[in-house]
Amino acid sequence: MRGVLHVHSVFSDGEESLERIVQTFRDAGMHFLAVSDHAEIFDDERMRQYVALCASVSNGQFLVIPGLEFALKGGSIHILGYGITRRVRVSNMEQLVDGIHEAGGIAVLAHPPEGSINLIGAIKSKLDGIEVWNVRYDGVIAPRADSFQLLRRVRKSNLKVAAYCGVDFHKMGQAHKPVYVEVETEHLDRAGRDHQRPT
Repeated sequence: MRGVLHVHSVFSDGEESLERIVQTFRDAGMHFLAVSDHAEIFDDERMRQYVALCASVSNGQFLVIPGLEFALKGGSIHILGYGITRRVRVSNMEQLVDGIHEAGGIAVLAHPPEGSINLIGAIKSKLDGIEVWNVRYDGVIAPRADSFQLLRRVRKSNLKVAAYCGVDFHKMGQAHKPVYVEVETEHLDRAGRDHQRPT
């Protein structure tokens, strides 16, 4: 099943409603998407509404995975918390990654800037993934070699860290050539996530 990761809606700085985004990607042959609106503008009530909307637009043929994007170190480092259904309040990167895991989520370093290996020391061994290809930053042709070098360096101390790609979707024009992931799964729901294998 195909899906897109790193999607922003009108819940933060995206231009489109979640309902329209779902319809667009369903029409493009996708089966799931992971939203990652910016955490800074969420309070508990907004998060509840967000998670409820993700559930209401999901069905047996299409799954919307809630998540948030957290900015740290003055906005130079961004961590995606895919699969979380509650706010995570933290004061540093290590607490954030731990909080994402405690909330049942996956922690992914988003669009890593140059030199980020020096900024993520405390979480290298805890990250679940690194976004090696971000369409908004890298374009649709190919990912940056620097991101793969970062992945290789992190894997020296963290063998479980995986390569991720993301659309970093903010407006409808980005839906024409999405970079997507494929997973093998028998169940398209949150309960089946432990049985999913990226391909």
